[in-house]
Amino acid sequence: MDFDLKRKLKGIVSVIGASEITKEIRDKTIEIGRLIAKNNYAIACGGLSGVMEAVCQGAKEEGGFTIGIIPFLEKSAANKYIDLVIPCPFSQARNIVVVLTGDVCLAISGKAGTLSEISFAWIYQKPIVALTNIEGWSSKIANMKLDDRRSDKIYGVKTPKEVIEKIIELFKKINKRELKNIDKF
Repeated sequence: MDFDLKRKLKGIVSVIGASEITKEIRDKTIEIGRLIAKNNYAIACGGLSGVMEAVCQGAKEEGGFTIGIIPFLEKSAANKYIDLVIPCPFSQARNIVVVLTGDVCLAISGKAGTLSEISFAWIYQKPIVALTNIEGWSSKIANMKLDDRRSDKIYGVKTPKEVIEKIIELFKKINKRELKNIDKF
């Protein structure tokens, strides 16, 4: 394993979504994980089953790096595709940690827990990408604004290819913003 992650990785994508998924969502999510890893982004997620496991499986197939922030003390509870397990046994409070770990947040399907993570991402100014044309909150909330505290919206995308294109675009904006802020010091 390459431990010079700062040089290799362009950033971290927080992936949030349902713990129980259909085969269609699983297949799309594995492909998204592959694309995230191929483009040198790490994945942070809740580290358990469903979307979390599928996106990490895809990332590992491409040699990617995965972080699982699990709601248990026992690290062995994480899915087998997690490289770095972070125990955070505070029930739903871990959702904030999952969101804050990434630079961009990607929602895939999801129920109430995913909705809370989308809300935290919105509050903490994280760009949010939402996969559409599937069941769950990611489709319901795509292309919307949660309130008026931000000028952007939740970016709805339909395919794994569109997911990675939007993530790359958002990271370019983030990097430009960070370069501008360097001058202030």
